Amino acid sequence: MTDLVEQLITNPGLYTGPQADPAAGPGESTSVARITVTPLPGGAGVAMAYEVLSAENGVVHNEHAVLARTPRGLMLVTAHTHADVATVLYETEPGLFPANDGDAPFPMAIRLEVPEPGRLVYSWSYGRPGEPLLVRDVGTVRVTS
Repeated sequence: MTDLVEQLITNPGLYTGPQADPAAGPGESTSVARITVTPLPGGAGVAMAYEVLSAENGVVHNEHAVLARTPRGLMLVTAHTHADVATVLYETEPGLFPANDGDAPFPMAIRLEVPEPGRLVYSWSYGRPGEPLLVRDVGTVRVTS
């Protein structure tokens, strides 16, 4: 099986598609995700520039992330508009990058999936301290250019 990094390196470019809250009812989620995937030097990983756009509120999420191979395994570094610090996450199972206690400004996990070439599912789970994580935002995008 090709690893996550390799799947993204071989299909770089602009990905677009719907952004949804799995708990929202039909028609309640009208956001669009736009993710630019750029290979890193040496094939070590990819950089991802991720925006969520809403017709009502403009840019509601702006994130820059690096998914990279390291001696410890896959690492995801993310900086986004919902915190004033970057978070370093390590893969614990294929595609899952949860924050350990104290490693993030709030409980969170990111799941990256490439179900087929040129398609990316980028899921954010988060919660308040002491509460369970809930999947709250899922961008299901396809490479468009």
